[in-house]
Amino acid sequence: MTDIESRLGAVEAQLAITQTITRYCRALDWLDESLLRTCYTSDADIDYGFYKGPVEGFYPVVMEVERATLHRGHFLSNVAIELHGDTAEVECYGIATSTMDGHTLNVFGGRYLNRFKCVEGDWQISASQYILDYNFTADIPKSFNL
Repeated sequence: MTDIESRLGAVEAQLAITQTITRYCRALDWLDESLLRTCYTSDADIDYGFYKGPVEGFYPVVMEVERATLHRGHFLSNVAIELHGDTAEVECYGIATSTMDGHTLNVFGGRYLNRFKCVEGDWQISASQYILDYNFTADIPKSFNL
């Protein structure tokens, strides 16, 4: 493989990993379990505090949590990717917001420590840990229409 092919492969992998992270956020925000399932390998391990175990058990738990909210938003940024062939170590910052009643905003901030694996050309999460750094609530102004 030439240097340019190797560099192009790394760029493609980084883009695909970033797209998986975007799908993860969209799946939670739009309550799309089938889209969420495209983000993880079938044997992925999850440790998000409210759930620790195999990914198959994670899907119903996280969807129940998200469905309990009236509005939700997941924002991931500062994505740092270290490629190791067909695997990668990926860290990113995450902020999630939600409201249960339309009057109080819940804000969660932390970091995702992910391991990715390339499966049949698709980069998926094979292990994921969320570290909660802070959370707080704030009143939603009455002028907002949620």
